[in-house]
Amino acid sequence: MQCVRIWFRKTGRVKYVSHLDIMRCMTRAVRRAKIPLWYTEGFNPHPYLNFLQPMPLGIEGMEEPLDIRIEGEITKEQIRDNLNAVLPEGLSIVRVSEPYMKPTDIAFASYEIIFQYEEKLTKKLTDAMNSGALICEKMGKVNGRKRIKQVNVSENIKSYELTERDTQIVLRVIFPCGNTKNVNPLNLMTAINSCLNTDLVPLNIVRLGLLDENLLRFE
Repeated sequence: MQCVRIWFRKTGRVKYVSHLDIMRCMTRAVRRAKIPLWYTEGFNPHPYLNFLQPMPLGIEGMEEPLDIRIEGEITKEQIRDNLNAVLPEGLSIVRVSEPYMKPTDIAFASYEIIFQYEEKLTKKLTDAMNSGALICEKMGKVNGRKRIKQVNVSENIKSYELTERDTQIVLRVIFPCGNTKNVNPLNLMTAINSCLNTDLVPLNIVRLGLLDENLLRFE
């Protein structure tokens, strides 16, 4: 048995497909691709697929890791090509590698939030990001019960950078991402709109990749 890490891209309309449906799609794909999968034992054997950090709905992903276990002889290039031949539009395999790091090494995620260029928007976004008081409401648990609570998103921003690119304004931000804390960039958008008293809708939100605690690329 061998574990390999598949890096896949999720773009276009597929970003609106739920994680559960992506799991089902990938499970069917690895079977159709005739990859020699390792199956669990017991009364209900199933192939081992482990999505390390599920994507938030409505967000594209450039390199998302998926671990599978295989038996038999097949090259990494064959796994990539066989899967790309059966995956639907919007899902593609970027590369296949050894799992050099453990899933628990994931600590942060890098995102791009892309806006249509507007005059003075860069200054407004900079002021909001530097305010230290980007507040949003989200569902959480208080004394064991589900309650809507206020969260200061500013406290969870590791770093950010604003640039103007052609007819766009790009906000690149790094958030915690892991088993202990996972920040959704959509919460940041809610907080920015509340801070600026506006209704900004980004052109796109993209997760560029995952990082370890030293902000090195997760591999």
